[in-house]
Amino acid sequence: TVFLFGTLVTLWLGIGATFPIQDSLTLGLF
Repeated sequence: TVFLFGTLVTLWLGIGATFPIQDSLTLGLF
């Protein structure tokens, strides 16, 4: 579970690096 959560966080960080911070926060919340 912890490893899976870490993987999801890494994916979100990767998306955040691609999209503007505003969009990455929106995707993270919804």
